Amino acid sequence: MKRFLLKLVLLIALIVILDILCGFFFRKLTKSAIGGDTARNKYIANKVESPMLIFGSSRAIHHYDPKIFRDSLGINCYNCGQDGMGIILFYGRYKMITKRYIPQLIIYDILVGFDIEENNNYSYLTWLKPYYQNDGIDSIFWKVEPKERYKMMSQMYRYNGKILQILTDNVKNIREESYGYRSSKGIINYDITKETKSPIIKVDSLKIYFMEKFIQDCKHNKTQLIFTLSPFYGGDKNVHQSYVAIYELAKKYNIPVISHYNDEDIIYCKDLFSDSYHMNYAGAEVYSKKLAQKIKKYIQKNKK
Repeated sequence: MKRFLLKLVLLIALIVILDILCGFFFRKLTKSAIGGDTARNKYIANKVESPMLIFGSSRAIHHYDPKIFRDSLGINCYNCGQDGMGIILFYGRYKMITKRYIPQLIIYDILVGFDIEENNNYSYLTWLKPYYQNDGIDSIFWKVEPKERYKMMSQMYRYNGKILQILTDNVKNIREESYGYRSSKGIINYDITKETKSPIIKVDSLKIYFMEKFIQDCKHNKTQLIFTLSPFYGGDKNVHQSYVAIYELAKKYNIPVISHYNDEDIIYCKDLFSDSYHMNYAGAEVYSKKLAQKIKKYIQKNKK
């Protein structure tokens, strides 16, 4: 029995040591990444310092060209968007960013699926895991999934599912981007079927909780927040019903909402879309210029 217990203790000690060593190795690789989402996430968490930031999903990455906003508004801009991500990630990113500096302006491209609707909230923690030790990030995990506090005791677990990507991002940069913006190529080559009925949206109370916390933090820090709804190919006349929860929060906290969701100068032009959800580089240029002018007018109006 004593021999068994000794072997068990040695095995546990070996596992702990291997976990610490592997965690240390991948933490170093995360810091040394030269491209891809690993380097992008590292830059946003530790280095970005632009007074204007773009938040949101892949639609944010592909629809907002920081150079256009810089030229129009006269301030540097960085696109912090992330594929398939929503408010849970961006609340964490805002907390990390504001430990270093306070952004003047944040444009948040809202998307129902990632910012309002019920779905797997656990998936939104992916890019926060390597920064679990940062001040205030652990509380996000506990709110989303209480059991995560025990899993995060493992150093290696923090890189679970991203090992191959981290290795690849240390070898080469496979994604071209400009100040965080990734242009999308191609032209949509199909038509879409329009929904005639309003979709039934199950509002996720946890997402709304984090969205409200985010708004409150922006208010406290005097970060000007603007919600945007960028164009979808073909548009959607029922869009307001889908985004009721956001419009209610915007009204409550006096947050402007600028919608080009149904902008007829854009939504019927196939040449401006790579697919029904995303505009290509030509569409991003048209949209960014239109939005920049509206934001410029809004800023000038509020200075008076």
